[in-house]
Amino acid sequence: MSADRRAVTIVVPVYDDLPGLERCIGALLETVDFARDRVLLANDVGPNVDTVEARILELVGDHDGFEYVRNAENLGFVGNCNRAVLELDHTGNDVLLLNSDTVPMPGFLDEMTAVLGSEDTIGVVCARSDNATIASYPFARRNPRATVAPRRTRELHGRTKYLLPRYTVSPVAMGFCFLIRREMVDRFGLFDEVFSPGYGEENDFCLRINEHGFTAVLANRALVLHTGSTSFSGDRGPSLRLAHERILLERYPFYGGALALFLARYRDAVDVFADAFLPDDDVVRVALHLPAEVTDEVVARVRSTLAAAPDDVVVTVIVAKSQIRAARQAFPGAGIAVGGRARQIFDVAVALGALTTFAQLSALNANAPRWVLVDPVSHDVRWSQAVVNHRASAIDRILRRFENQSTSWHGGDDLVRLVRTTAGTEIDPAALRARWHSVSDIAEATGLLVHRATVSVRRLTALTFGARNPRIAARLRAVIGRGA
Repeated sequence: MSADRRAVTIVVPVYDDLPGLERCIGALLETVDFARDRVLLANDVGPNVDTVEARILELVGDHDGFEYVRNAENLGFVGNCNRAVLELDHTGNDVLLLNSDTVPMPGFLDEMTAVLGSEDTIGVVCARSDNATIASYPFARRNPRATVAPRRTRELHGRTKYLLPRYTVSPVAMGFCFLIRREMVDRFGLFDEVFSPGYGEENDFCLRINEHGFTAVLANRALVLHTGSTSFSGDRGPSLRLAHERILLERYPFYGGALALFLARYRDAVDVFADAFLPDDDVVRVALHLPAEVTDEVVARVRSTLAAAPDDVVVTVIVAKSQIRAARQAFPGAGIAVGGRARQIFDVAVALGALTTFAQLSALNANAPRWVLVDPVSHDVRWSQAVVNHRASAIDRILRRFENQSTSWHGGDDLVRLVRTTAGTEIDPAALRARWHSVSDIAEATGLLVHRATVSVRRLTALTFGARNPRIAARLRAVIGRGA
């Protein structure tokens, strides 16, 4: 603990969800240094306000580190936060907005304040969590169908946090745990009431201060568990999200591109593949990449591999979009994905034959921390062949620089054994970072990855329609999530 760090006022906006609030207050009592920091509980007059108030007063009693305030009327999340920070807190402290459905882990605030104090240009700091969109840890999972339990996040974070950089610059920080430099509030105010009662207000704040040269960052070594989505039930939540997303994109047309750029380039490689550093099961998950031309020989090799894979080796066949129909016919019952699934990673990626496009190379890079190459490019000494194959040869040189294993085809059983061996090797963070950044740089420099600085009229129209028709909002979010 730093003796000279700045003090913090922790503002906890209270509405309902008494069980979550009880857990949050209990965690604050255990983790906050009240000789330095204080907690302001701002009760926004929810449906059970008297019950909630009585329990708060019972929990905090006459504790000097807590202040409790009850609003005269419901202000909504945005209004409640603005009143607490701009009107009620006169300390001049930095401010941590902490949702009442969170459970801070020990040391979280010292780590977050250390990050905030490390650079004058850092305006906002967010912790990592089990449930916080881009701040979630892990963000991508080996088994996307499995629910990430708080226990899993705590274990994984504890084992890998010191492999991560201390912080990561992000387009926005998540509002569940939002530490703000006081100077930001003094210069730019807090949340825009147009986002009342909630959703999107913290993103607007981050993008607003960024236009003046200040950044939002994720404090990778601070952990705060988060239940999430307890304030807006039914159709109201999706409707608000879509309506406020439209406002954000109208104000900051580059926002969608900034998020895509962050996910593709700015995250640390250990963060990208965190779930593979400490698997939570005994299954080896494999991404089997097909070459551009799916010949009868390729089909036979895939079938041989699928047949050889036992229950604890789960193979997903990775194909180009143009190959999906043929792959489903050739490999009925197999897991098939175009380039890989969103937010899924694998233990091992296998290139089944020579890769000939940067798109294939980029997909391999995003899928797994370990590579196995089967029958990579043959470097022919004849100039006639060298000219014909020069692009594939260039990709092959990159592959060879970062491969874990390469082999000739000897059948599915042999490949499965090699995959098991490779999956058991320790991941080298430095080598993984070098690979991640090298391939990402190539993808961006060649135009394979393009991050838009504008937003389409189609997307804005879809957001407006979805906000007015919340029953179909989920379907619309799936459509616009594919880049509509």
